[in-house]
Amino acid sequence: MAKLHVITYGCQMNEYDSERVAGLLREHRYELTDSEADADLILVNTCAIREKAEEKVFSKLGELRALKARKPELVLGVMGCMAQLQQTTVQKRAPYVDLVFGSAAVSRVAELVDRARTERRHVLDTGEAPLVKITARPPSADRVRAYVTVMEGCEKHCTFCVVPRTRGRERSHPPEAIVAEVRGLVAEGCREVTLLGQTVNAYGRDLTPPTDLPELLERVNDVEGLARIRFTTSNPYNLTPRMIAAMRDVPKVCEWFHLPLQSGSDRVLERMNRGYTRARYLELITALREAVPDIALSTDLIVGFAGETEADFEATLEMVEHVAYDNVFAFRYSRRPGTPAADMTDQIPEAIKADRNRRLLEVVHRVTAARAARLAGQVVEVLVDGVSRRNAGELSGRTRCNRVVNFDGLGRVRVGDVVHARVTEVLPHSLRAALQSTPEEAVCSSR
Repeated sequence: MAKLHVITYGCQMNEYDSERVAGLLREHRYELTDSEADADLILVNTCAIREKAEEKVFSKLGELRALKARKPELVLGVMGCMAQLQQTTVQKRAPYVDLVFGSAAVSRVAELVDRARTERRHVLDTGEAPLVKITARPPSADRVRAYVTVMEGCEKHCTFCVVPRTRGRERSHPPEAIVAEVRGLVAEGCREVTLLGQTVNAYGRDLTPPTDLPELLERVNDVEGLARIRFTTSNPYNLTPRMIAAMRDVPKVCEWFHLPLQSGSDRVLERMNRGYTRARYLELITALREAVPDIALSTDLIVGFAGETEADFEATLEMVEHVAYDNVFAFRYSRRPGTPAADMTDQIPEAIKADRNRRLLEVVHRVTAARAARLAGQVVEVLVDGVSRRNAGELSGRTRCNRVVNFDGLGRVRVGDVVHARVTEVLPHSLRAALQSTPEEAVCSSR
């Protein structure tokens, strides 16, 4: 069999696409390899959300140029959001790349690779295409946990974001196809699925008849053998009382919710075209915690958006303190070509962005550490997903609130088991725990 090496940058959606590409190519006699040097085909799955991500891709392509020179028969491809958005730049800066294709062309990857190999000319495919449900996965994919795409695209048009251009309009997969995919995954040993969408809580509006994410969660919940359901990424604009009730009432839905804030300033939120205010966001947080008191909350924040004043930034710090997140992903604003924010005249100097990012992370580390500390001594439910990365004599898993737990359980429990463990130590990025001999009521987060 020919050898395939896949390099992935970016979000969970890109990880999902990489798995599907590897699965599709396996059906055409390509097997995965961890070695670039042994590969007959290398695909670089790219992200275009920030400039830094794009530069990482070009740096990697520069490294691969030497390999391509030594192995002229090697097919080198670039796929994903950056391929969609920067196709001309890729061709100019890396003319030795054989294949460039966007997310809409993933289902045709085998055909595109064959064309690049047999025609020995540059192949480009970044046009729109019908939505296709791809379920193929490589044997190396995580057996216990899996991503399932429920919708593609976004129509929010935030002024900083390229996703509407790279992923297109919102398009939902039929619930029957999603449930069938989940059943297939469970038959292969999967215990937890994460339902993916750029705005996942907008799911189903475009279907006939219309449906919604709460109904889909109920249907996935009925799949026998599945232990947990997660979903990401949600937009506050689409967070309805029905959605909050589903988080409370659907048993397999985990007590973890990622709700991007982006900024704590109403003025900045309006310039971002986010569609909600600070007050509305806090109303949603209150409703979530009233419905699910143990819920763990994470968010995305952008530092140094165009026109952000010191007062705007202080408002973001106040929100982090007030909400008391369990995890925060903070990013310095990066101008994306073709977005309205890139043309705003009041751009923030990089030095100020860096300083604000540092100050934000100081607050984040203090707040998230306090949240994590409350888990000490608690009994948590853990889905065992493998051996600990740092200690081969221990097992590792995740709580329902999405924290990594390492514990001594070899020989007593198996990968895929759901167990209970008492937290003995809270570390910066994980928990240590002692396996309980008898199940106890588990808690998800601090009370």
